[in-house]
Amino acid sequence: MNLTYNRYLDQVLGGWIGKSIGGTIGARFEGYKGWIEISPDEMFPDEIPPNDDLDIQVLWLKVLEEKGAAMTSDDMAQAWLEGCWYPFNEYGIFRRNWQLGIHPPYSGQFTNQFWETGMGCPIRSEIWGYVFPGAPDLAARYAWMDGTLDHTEQSVGAEMMFAAMASMAFFVPDVRRLTSMFSHYLPKGTPIERLTRVAFQAYDEGASLRDARDRILAIAGNSEACDSQINVPFTFLGLLYGGNDMEKALLAALACGYDTDCTLATAGAFIGQILGASRIPETLKAPIGDELVMGIQYNREEMTLSALARDTARIGVLLAGDLGTGIEIEDAPALEPLPATAEAPAVQLSIDYGGMPAAAPGDAVNVTVKVTGEVPHEARLTLTGPEGWIIVPATATVSPVKCEVPVTLHAPSDVEVWPERNLFTARLETASPVEFTFGVAGAGLWQFLGVTYDALPEEGNEKQRARAFNHHFVSLEKAYMPEPEIDTAAAYAEWSRKLGRPALVASYEREVDPTQLIGLTGAYCCYLTRTVISPEAREAYIVVGNNDSFRLYLNGEMTGEEDECTMWAPFNNVYRVQLREGENSLLLKLVKHREGLRFTLGFRAATDTWRPSHNCEDWLVDLADVVP
Repeated sequence: MNLTYNRYLDQVLGGWIGKSIGGTIGARFEGYKGWIEISPDEMFPDEIPPNDDLDIQVLWLKVLEEKGAAMTSDDMAQAWLEGCWYPFNEYGIFRRNWQLGIHPPYSGQFTNQFWETGMGCPIRSEIWGYVFPGAPDLAARYAWMDGTLDHTEQSVGAEMMFAAMASMAFFVPDVRRLTSMFSHYLPKGTPIERLTRVAFQAYDEGASLRDARDRILAIAGNSEACDSQINVPFTFLGLLYGGNDMEKALLAALACGYDTDCTLATAGAFIGQILGASRIPETLKAPIGDELVMGIQYNREEMTLSALARDTARIGVLLAGDLGTGIEIEDAPALEPLPATAEAPAVQLSIDYGGMPAAAPGDAVNVTVKVTGEVPHEARLTLTGPEGWIIVPATATVSPVKCEVPVTLHAPSDVEVWPERNLFTARLETASPVEFTFGVAGAGLWQFLGVTYDALPEEGNEKQRARAFNHHFVSLEKAYMPEPEIDTAAAYAEWSRKLGRPALVASYEREVDPTQLIGLTGAYCCYLTRTVISPEAREAYIVVGNNDSFRLYLNGEMTGEEDECTMWAPFNNVYRVQLREGENSLLLKLVKHREGLRFTLGFRAATDTWRPSHNCEDWLVDLADVVP
């Protein structure tokens, strides 16, 4: 397939302009989950805001300029830590995991149960399609490397689909046909795949936009505003009901609500790419101008959309030539070649975890060390780790025939302090030794102090007393133990004796789960304690996810209590606290009123900078637990 350079550049610029138009219009409505109707003259705000939909892709262009096709997920991860401060939601989970030594794709899985299906990676798809025109499989492959930084299969599949669509949109100017070509990247039978089909079915049946939206929400809606499972179908509603009319498509996507900056930005990028910058109506282009507005540390030398398009097209031309994609971009100008750093290392090391990349004292973690590239003959591989860990085997010999080495990491059990960050190094002895650092997260250690319930409800509640044959009863207000002055050592010893095992609840993914020890059904109250070591005195946020009532004490002072039954989400309750240098004691009272109890607790930084909330701060990774 052939593509003239001028048309290629015009379409890339059209995509970036469309991305900026959509993100700008949708930004001020982000998170509103009602129906949104505005007139065209109300579309644009007075100021153009930065948008993570575009910012991170600009950062990926930097990595492409340095690494070319040799770039890896780790290259992107390192660039993110250096050039993009964004720690929101799944972005923050990735940043925490990377700092704990957990590489992609595990960085997108570990402790990411709530945001693994977020919109954070489907919105980063365009760059891969733009630099791999007419090579959809390559675009999808790099989208996978990107998406697995901070997401799992549904969101990653959506990014792969969008990237492949953008790759072929230079040649197939039909969103519907592009979707039919590449919707196979959506995992079969998942909500995102089913609801995408629902969007097209509703449109084909002649349903109104509002009815199509309501159908999607009714069939498998999601209460999280920025979840890809509904926002990707909403993006398609905008494209279907708007056709190639950018204004109509953006207003249709906006009407659906939810993650409006993302749905509009993606829809705008597709239409802008198909039209090309030269055919986007001036009424939509003029309000955003040519300025590249970004909100991250990294900035380009020339902060304009036209320069961004020019630099994107340069990489596309160079990669098409280097990789032999079969696409000829005709009449391209002379371009500066990629630097020497764009050559892949001869040998690379990586890690596969056999399970969760986390451990409590005495646990074993299975990993496989993989050697790829020009694997040498009879090269020595060594592994080292934190003091006390036993690594089996600590040394091995690799060759082209034996290039994967199963290793078991045995966590020490006779330690007094258990750090959250445990880093290991694999080193391959070659002419130029290769090293790879990876990590195992230390679990939080909660001592279980007891569980109880009321056999009868309070006097006077005849309705509840009539249920006593079938129910237990519990109250947050009632002190079932002398809180907060509980003799925790004695209570822990007593319940260890009663249970016939150490009464320890290991929190691998910030989950405090008493069912590790007890299976008591019905209502109950239980108490747990944990001692956290901070390397310095500082303010921090305690971030709580709960679906039932609880009370929390820090160093003997009540930090917060919530008498509620709600849906679990990681940020349901947040408390700003003062951590001492050294040991900090947590006492937790959990109350279970209904079927299933879910509670998570983590710590985020609380700096004195401009950052306005806990979700603008990184998770702390330098804490440790006192081992009971």
